[in-house]
Amino acid sequence: MLTRRRLVWVAIIVVAAGLLAFGAGRDTGPLTQQDRIDTITKRIACPTCDGESIYVSRASASQSIRAEVARQVGDGVRTDDEVVAYIADRFGGEVLLLPRATGVDALIWVLPVVLTVVLVMALWLAFRRWRLASATTTPVQVASPSQRRRSLAIGVVLTVVVGVAGGVLVARQAGQRLPLETSTGGIEDSTASILAQARLAGPSDVKTAIELYSRVLETDPDNVEALTYRAWLVMLSARQFDEALRAQAFASTVTALGRAIQIDPEYPDAMCFLGIVVYRDGGDAASAKEFVDRCIERDPPVQVRGLIDALAKELDAELKP
Repeated sequence: MLTRRRLVWVAIIVVAAGLLAFGAGRDTGPLTQQDRIDTITKRIACPTCDGESIYVSRASASQSIRAEVARQVGDGVRTDDEVVAYIADRFGGEVLLLPRATGVDALIWVLPVVLTVVLVMALWLAFRRWRLASATTTPVQVASPSQRRRSLAIGVVLTVVVGVAGGVLVARQAGQRLPLETSTGGIEDSTASILAQARLAGPSDVKTAIELYSRVLETDPDNVEALTYRAWLVMLSARQFDEALRAQAFASTVTALGRAIQIDPEYPDAMCFLGIVVYRDGGDAASAKEFVDRCIERDPPVQVRGLIDALAKELDAELKP
């Protein structure tokens, strides 16, 4: 009996060690700098958002962390895991979308496996007791020692296989959910998922994107991203209509962007768009330059920076004495 118990514990230890090795040895991803940045930022949660990674979030905190990740990758000194550890040390372990395979976090990987092993062993022992109980009422052929050892070996192997399979499943399912997905893969009707849908729709389906941003504002009127991007898309759409509609859109856009800046003075996108609108649609170069300069100081995302760099040069040329 003592030998059997030892074999069971050996099986549990082997499974737990295998899972920890699997979690620690996950692929570090592609080789290009941008792909490394994308891979790392998908593993880090936005510290001020609900269920978003910094890869998809447009919050100012996420942009700051993305910039730090890009700097670390550009330096070429740290590996992907070391960059993630560096960010976790600065912002706390709660920013990790994937749990560590060390320390207390390792329990997230190990406990499901241990539970699986215990359940399988419990079923095996129950089945064995049932066989012994049946033997008292039904004549059966007594198993030889070699047969008993073979049966025990099969039970241990089955336990290990089931435990490892459960561990791999946990490892692959843990961590970040894709945008628009819940833990079961369905669409989640939350602020984070609606914003993700709006970002995807924005470039090709402006009407749908505006409707999605409006849905966010119905439940979260102070959502800075929704305020900013709905106002921006409304202004872009209005430029194809008559002057009266453009003037109305201009007034509402300036108001919405101003409110977004008031809510989050460090959010660069609102300042960038306000600078563009004030100059392109309002003709006020001096005010536009103020907003553009504030935007550039806050390091806007790449797609917004592409819009603002050329405008900054144009404003400098126009306002040059």
